[in-house]
Amino acid sequence: MKYLLIFLPIFIYAKSYIGVVEPVNEFTIYAKTSGEIVSLDKNDEMKILTKDIIKIDKSLEVDTLKLYEEQLKLYNQKLEIMQSNYEKYITIRGMSKVDKDNKLLEIIDLKNSIATLKISIVDLKNSIKDKTISINNLYLKEFLVNKYDYLTAGTKVATVYDMSKSKLTVYVNAEDYKNIKNKLIYINDVKSDYKINKIDITTDTTYISSYKTEVLIDSKEYGKTLKVEFKNE
Repeated sequence: MKYLLIFLPIFIYAKSYIGVVEPVNEFTIYAKTSGEIVSLDKNDEMKILTKDIIKIDKSLEVDTLKLYEEQLKLYNQKLEIMQSNYEKYITIRGMSKVDKDNKLLEIIDLKNSIATLKISIVDLKNSIKDKTISINNLYLKEFLVNKYDYLTAGTKVATVYDMSKSKLTVYVNAEDYKNIKNKLIYINDVKSDYKINKIDITTDTTYISSYKTEVLIDSKEYGKTLKVEFKNE
């Protein structure tokens, strides 16, 4: 009995995936300092903004800063006088070395006080700056706090998105993962010029045996599902 062997061509088709159009990045904004929220407008939510979105009470810090700056001014004046007097003092005959050293130590102590005060002023200025939370061309999804809430450093205050670009997140199987960076990306059966932005070299913990892949795209139709394929040239 003879058998006729027929070799059929084998076509390997790329698996298709579904990706959802999302903003390229999502951020959670945290408070860097403590205090009561004195300015927050819920109407700012769900808008792309460049503005101050939260202001925290800074009245105590502003008053303290004025006090410290005035104190620094007086310290510097006192230092000038002490240094001038010291130059004269050390020329007086009959003054012991101990007396001269004590006068010098007074100047050194004052210089240390001035240095410490300068550090406190810098810290206060940074704290005052952190009392205002701003965003620049970002989409304010939602506030996580309310006006008049008292915040502590590290409190989550808002969720924002970077919508300058969009992305598709796709979990590809092991076959498509092979040499994936050199493959063409098809969106809804149309070849695109898009490139892979990120790809995980380890399999995903949720989608077992799949690799998380991120593709940057130009679409702004957030939430829309797109068919995605990775094909050899």
